Amino acid sequence: MGDEAVLFQDRVRERDLDNFLIEELHASEIFRSWIIGKLATAFDEPSNCEVRLQKSPPRIQDQRQTDVRIGWFRPDGDLAACVLIESKVTAGFQAGQAASYAAEVLAHRAELGSRSTAAILIAPASRLVSLPHDGAFDVEISIEEIIGTLDERLREPELSAELSARLTARIDLLEALCGRRQASIWTPVTIEAKRNFAEAYAALAAEILPDLSVRPSSDGPKALTRIFDGFDLKPEFPDVKLRHEFGSNDPVKYANVLFGGLADRASALNESGVFSGTPYKAEVAGKSLAVRVNTPGIDPTLPFERERHNVVIGLNAIRSLTDWLAGNRASIGEIALQQEEQSEPEVPERADNLVRYPTEAEFKEQLWATYRECEALGYKPTGMLEMMQRLGAIATAKQLLAKPPSEGFSRLAELGRLDLAIESIALEPRWSALFSEAELKIARRRLR
Repeated sequence: MGDEAVLFQDRVRERDLDNFLIEELHASEIFRSWIIGKLATAFDEPSNCEVRLQKSPPRIQDQRQTDVRIGWFRPDGDLAACVLIESKVTAGFQAGQAASYAAEVLAHRAELGSRSTAAILIAPASRLVSLPHDGAFDVEISIEEIIGTLDERLREPELSAELSARLTARIDLLEALCGRRQASIWTPVTIEAKRNFAEAYAALAAEILPDLSVRPSSDGPKALTRIFDGFDLKPEFPDVKLRHEFGSNDPVKYANVLFGGLADRASALNESGVFSGTPYKAEVAGKSLAVRVNTPGIDPTLPFERERHNVVIGLNAIRSLTDWLAGNRASIGEIALQQEEQSEPEVPERADNLVRYPTEAEFKEQLWATYRECEALGYKPTGMLEMMQRLGAIATAKQLLAKPPSEGFSRLAELGRLDLAIESIALEPRWSALFSEAELKIARRRLR
């Protein structure tokens, strides 16, 4: 693809979101499973069925159309189950539109079974707040959440250059749809200055870190991270990733090693003293635990020689971090894995055995309700909302507890409504099982 190839010169529209959903749901079983996983409390995916995607299919109970429908068909051709998707970008609901989705779902359930049909509303996070539907949709998914899951795939090891470029293009499209950037000012897919910088960076990295290799990048406008291959901490930690974050005009960024699935161990590691005397710290990074060290910010659009000094500092920091982790893997593993066993959630006990362990979807509803209560008070905790769309509800609460009290905590204290703070929510009996005892102690201490 030449330097003249430019993404999305024309304005993006709602139909672009529908087309994206059709293509991604058809081509990626990973993405389709992620979408269906959001419906775990309302929908059972049938087995031994053919999955078909439909755009704007007619409904069975009125003259309207559904934006996108996923259908599961038996070998005899009969419909076994379906998921209806309504996408919104800028417009609100038409009169009776949400109610018509509810009616369509009920009609299918009456014919196919109570857990055979579900409805999803997809829109930018800022739009979801203003799209009340009285439960017509079983789940709401923000475009920012979809961006987050695609971005997670970009971080996978051994990702082909073609798939990386395709995912990057899809993320760019979705960012335009949710207003993160103007669709009329797209930059080239590959920036020549960045490509030259990347080649010089890889050559210097090969000298300083000869046992590691820099993964190829598209060197486009979003290329502000370098991912390294060749570092592992097996058998203690089978899923680790090494990343050097350049930043975007940031004076200080970081290098980190990500430990997959260990996000809730960050507090335990920081409190253990294992990092004493080192420049390292543990933080939550999505569903991963990140062990980080600060490094100078790097501008890959500048001539490499101007940034060489900062690059050298960053690469040497990576070498020290990986050496330290390799030498301390046993002690880190003992703390992290012991904490994992201690923090295993228990199902709340009750004589009738009807109490269920709270789900991600249920806790997300709680945070949305909290957001709306705050909004009614004149305070909009948009930071929490953005984190929730990017990380998920439970991980957001854990990250807020792991960090120092936020400005939002102070604002709620001023309003006399600390009952709306994450700390208070975590201590509620119905949610407390989601958190470790260390996290609950933090919550109690702050509220005191």
